[in-house]
Amino acid sequence: MNKTDLINNLGTIANSGTQKFIEQLSSKKTDLNLIGQFGVGFYSAFMVSDKIKVITSKAGEKEVYEWISDGKGEYSIEDSNEELKRGTKIILKIKDSESEFLESHRIRHIINTYSDHVAFPIELIQEDGKEEIINKASAIWTRNASDITEKEYEEFFNHVSHFPGKPWMTMHNKVEGTVEYTNLLFIPDSKPFDLFHPDRKTRVKLYIKRVFISEEGNELIPSYLRFLRGVVDSEDLPLNISRETLQHNKIVQKIKTSIIKKVLGNLKTKAEKEPKEYLNFWKNFSEVLKEGLCESTIEEKKLLLEICKFNSTLSDNNDLISLDQYIERMGSDQNEIYFLNGNNIDALRAHPQLEGFKKRGIEVLLLTDHVDNFWINVVHQYKDKNFKSITNEKIDLNKIKKIDDENKTENINKDSEKNTKLINFVKEILKNKIKDVTISSKLVSSPACISTAEGGMNLRMEKFLIEQNQLHSKSAKVLEINPNHPIFKKIMNSLLNNNKLDF
Repeated sequence: MNKTDLINNLGTIANSGTQKFIEQLSSKKTDLNLIGQFGVGFYSAFMVSDKIKVITSKAGEKEVYEWISDGKGEYSIEDSNEELKRGTKIILKIKDSESEFLESHRIRHIINTYSDHVAFPIELIQEDGKEEIINKASAIWTRNASDITEKEYEEFFNHVSHFPGKPWMTMHNKVEGTVEYTNLLFIPDSKPFDLFHPDRKTRVKLYIKRVFISEEGNELIPSYLRFLRGVVDSEDLPLNISRETLQHNKIVQKIKTSIIKKVLGNLKTKAEKEPKEYLNFWKNFSEVLKEGLCESTIEEKKLLLEICKFNSTLSDNNDLISLDQYIERMGSDQNEIYFLNGNNIDALRAHPQLEGFKKRGIEVLLLTDHVDNFWINVVHQYKDKNFKSITNEKIDLNKIKKIDDENKTENINKDSEKNTKLINFVKEILKNKIKDVTISSKLVSSPACISTAEGGMNLRMEKFLIEQNQLHSKSAKVLEINPNHPIFKKIMNSLLNNNKLDF
């Protein structure tokens, strides 16, 4: 810089502070990147310094100037006798209270954190005159993917994630167009220790032109992808961006949307081409991924549902199915995706309300993750097929497929005189303890089950809300009965013969 540059740039900052400097530059439609490249970074040096001296010479000019300020509003500019062939020299007089910034290990930490990947070497000169380059001066993500070996990817994954071994998936993309950025992202092959921490923090580092900006709170990826590790380097964001600005920045939102599509797209490809490998990922991160079904956009929900895997009554615990597979196996008269949720897969498989579904070969999804209690109440359909809990009363399996047993078919006829008599009897006994009594097509060997009324809250969700004191009482339930069970057959015979029943 020459004298005019010192007055216009450093002098303006020293006199009025950063905000006024930004406003003045904005009014002149000047490139605000100048601030990130020099101004703000320079101004922040006053936080740890009593005095700053800048010795500088402008390219093509012989004069050398010395700018001095204590950061309190005044500065001086003088001719300097120091020989300076090129560039600028900045000398800080560190405050006594900030002496830690003179320690070599503290300097190394700062450089390695924020400037490890800038394009030029940074040298640390010790008191004995020994010189040492303390940054890598290169960024692996800026290189072509074809030029990077698997070993180099692994080493960078270990460095950026603090995970040992190889990543489960590597995603290296350079995006050009309306928004320009590069991402190098990894999915670990095991769960991070803080995966289920209540803060749900993401761990992808944001760089701008290879300068580290932030790791937490940068809004680059949603919480349901918090297992991702790696970096995103933007060419469009200004270096002076703040955390508050990041939250509402349109460029960041475009980058976020693009990354989500790429990650979910890569996972879908993996699930289709390497299903066994994908199941390893699903076992590690399914609960986190399904959080996105509760909080993401409609488009994201569609992408997420395409890569979800489920236990079902027609598959074993090691052979999970997708929703597309479920729909392919549906009968021609089935229009809904049936599910049952609970705590334990073995207990679910033995659930009495599955009897009629199993007898007819109608598949039911078995949901055991805690998050399933929530997303299933938010996502109502997939590819025009509604999700429906088998604990709902309004399910007539005979409309989908009848059981090949004439006697049982006759008894399950809800309009039969016998069943009406039986229903009225049970209602009279239970009175207001239940909402209604119906003949069930879901039961085969069990005598009865409890169901929710049409439009009522899912049983599991109701139980959770009561446990959390967010719901004070249970809703009245529907009792479904099996007229073919010996208990109800005996009751029916007694009613038909006008015999007295003792309870």
